[in-house]
Amino acid sequence: MSANNRYPSILLFGCPGSGKGTQGVVLAQFPNMVHLAMGDIFRAMDKASEIGKEFLSYATKGQLVPDELTIRVFRAHVESLIESGDIDLSYHTLILDGIPRTTTQVELLSDAIDVKRVIHLMIDDKDALIARLMNRAKKSNRPDDADLSVIENRIEVYEKETHPVLDAYPKKVIAKVNADQPPLAVLRDVADSLVGFISANI
Repeated sequence: MSANNRYPSILLFGCPGSGKGTQGVVLAQFPNMVHLAMGDIFRAMDKASEIGKEFLSYATKGQLVPDELTIRVFRAHVESLIESGDIDLSYHTLILDGIPRTTTQVELLSDAIDVKRVIHLMIDDKDALIARLMNRAKKSNRPDDADLSVIENRIEVYEKETHPVLDAYPKKVIAKVNADQPPLAVLRDVADSLVGFISANI
């Protein structure tokens, strides 16, 4: 994929439960922004299919889906949206939530995404984070968030495998946002961090 055909992208980055999905859904209300949450893409797959079963075998244990499988599913999903006309690379900016999640994924997507901004949603209070995830499990039918041991494993996996992704991008494109505040306050800070980094026609 040539540089001109890479997907203009904003990365929503943070540990499980930091509010990436909430912020992504709101930002996607702008006409030229498309929110793509990797978890939603996986969960929408046919669970009876081979690839669906493979995803569940990892998600139910709080483990990351293998890089190759993740990138294959992501590329196919985006290309289908481009072919259907739902994404126009000359107009839309992608808001990516949950991808890339490892440094290997960064490398595998280097020819596909043009990262304009990385929004790092930060929560330092682990107990508050766990409470958020367990509450989300009740409200959103997310069984992967209902088990404390799975939650703790997801946080540990994030720290070891996902957090290093930040080092793959220039510090000047990374914005730190305090996610341990009301959603509207987080949105305000996220919006402020995007000024000047994305196209002006939103």
